[in-house]
Amino acid sequence: MNGSDSDKITMSLYNIVNEYIRQNELRDMVLQFVNYQSEKGFPFGELLVLHYHIFSGADTEEIYAIAAAVELLILSFDILDDFEDEDTKDKPWSTESKLALNATTALLFISIKVIKNTSFKNKNKILDILEDLALQSINGQHKDLLNICKTESEYIEMSIEKSGSLVALACLAGAVLARNDYPVEIDSYSKYIGLIGQINNDLMDIKNWNGKNDLLHKKYSLPIIFLLNCGDKEIQFIHNYYQNKVNKSEIIKNQELINQKLVETGAIIYTEVIKTIYQNKTMNEIQQLDIEQRYLEKLLKYIF
Repeated sequence: MNGSDSDKITMSLYNIVNEYIRQNELRDMVLQFVNYQSEKGFPFGELLVLHYHIFSGADTEEIYAIAAAVELLILSFDILDDFEDEDTKDKPWSTESKLALNATTALLFISIKVIKNTSFKNKNKILDILEDLALQSINGQHKDLLNICKTESEYIEMSIEKSGSLVALACLAGAVLARNDYPVEIDSYSKYIGLIGQINNDLMDIKNWNGKNDLLHKKYSLPIIFLLNCGDKEIQFIHNYYQNKVNKSEIIKNQELINQKLVETGAIIYTEVIKTIYQNKTMNEIQQLDIEQRYLEKLLKYIF
């Protein structure tokens, strides 16, 4: 997405926080969170604006307010996710957890209020989409927290619910604002985009021994599920760790062996293949629509 759209979303975020939050310390805290989030970019808001343009939405600056509102919702979910996963280290919301959680509540209600206060005739449809897909994401997040998805199909279904629903929320909102409805293909490919993003995160996490590492936290992800089912006796200690028969030190001292086995067993290649399958599925859905080449090129950046 071009810099001007990103800049407009950022400016809308600052304007919204300054307008809707009167308490000085709360406002300063939320602005700090927004600044931190801006370092990663605002892909959900950008996808919303992109889909608004794809379907020839009328020229209005209010679309950036909607995009910012969705980003505030996503930020609230990210903060809650970090607290639930005990992954707040080095995050600005780690220092004052009670205050951060209160700020998160504010973000949820502000995002809804902003949408209600726009002049879009079909803004209630956006709120319906937001409610439905946010709840789907929460259902997926709960499955993830329970750590019950131990097969490929279960994990993919959970990831589509948890991550795919939020991407779909952004894409569908942009389309509906432009044309009052949406092609069903958007629902499919946007959820696949969320899954692809989750798989990319899984591949990064499994190699990250200095920060968040799914294996150290006894979490299940596609490469870990494959590794646990490959039948390699040299990594029986991983099974023992997941069954609480050995402690974390056994994993830490075998980092090199684990990294080696992730490659040797095909766990990494397997995960990359699954990602490629869903990249192809995404493209098949997108090709059902008549999207201008300039917009298609922007959309592909979220897939490959």
